Amino acid sequence: MAKIYLQLIFISSLIVLCASCTPIAKTPQKSSINYLIFDEKPDSISPASFEEIQFKSSGSVIFGFQYIANGSGPHPTVVLLHGLPGNERNLDIAQNLRRAGYNIIYFDYRGSWGSEGNFSFANSLKDISAVLDYLTDSQNQNRLKIDTNRIALIGHSMGAGLALINGLKNPRVKAVAGISVFNPYTILKGSKSAGNILSLNEYMSTLGMLNCEPDSYTKELLSNVDSYNIENMIKESSKPILIIDEHKNNIEFKKYTRKRSFTYKMWNTDHAFTNKRIALSIELNAFLLKNLSR
Repeated sequence: MAKIYLQLIFISSLIVLCASCTPIAKTPQKSSINYLIFDEKPDSISPASFEEIQFKSSGSVIFGFQYIANGSGPHPTVVLLHGLPGNERNLDIAQNLRRAGYNIIYFDYRGSWGSEGNFSFANSLKDISAVLDYLTDSQNQNRLKIDTNRIALIGHSMGAGLALINGLKNPRVKAVAGISVFNPYTILKGSKSAGNILSLNEYMSTLGMLNCEPDSYTKELLSNVDSYNIENMIKESSKPILIIDEHKNNIEFKKYTRKRSFTYKMWNTDHAFTNKRIALSIELNAFLLKNLSR
């Protein structure tokens, strides 16, 4: 018995020694809803914080910010992608997930809300790659406490389409979640495509916060619509994917739920998920806990 006790002391000492020598990435463990109810106690050395960020995408300066998680890190990190034009930014979800232990990155695409350049779907896809370049740069990843092996994209509406199209083929992205997914292939190549194009053009003409010519925006979408077929990407991908819709445009996604890596749900709510904010936070946290773990 004494021999076993001495062995346990030796093993414990080794664990303490290793912990003091090598930084270990913290994994969120908050599967309860405490992170939705209680403020956290700030870490005495590395409390949660806020930092403005700027990075370049094809020469244009992009503006954004980060909610940095509590503790020394490095932390699993979520890039949060807004829709068209980005009136619903889902920053309540961002703060909830930050309290659950994740870094949250938010930015405005090129040509939107003050970011430089021209706004387009193709440019926005490139902006996602640019922000991932920024986050995985050695200097930035240390300063911002980014665990580069645990990065997820979460997008809403147009941002959900962007998250899936970029993230499912991007090796730096481990998991992707989409809320009310805009699938260009379904919208612009289906039976109602002519009316959808007209409606999109009319809506784009009202969006003064975007540096964009409506006809150019839809023309680019149409020219690349076959490569924007999200259904095919889901079919071919083995990455963890969560999609929650409030509409039936993506009903064909249901046939892929036999894949263990893919979850598709439809909720009774509006496009902004106005009456589902707590439920959305819980669902996204559960998805991240499962798929951004070590």
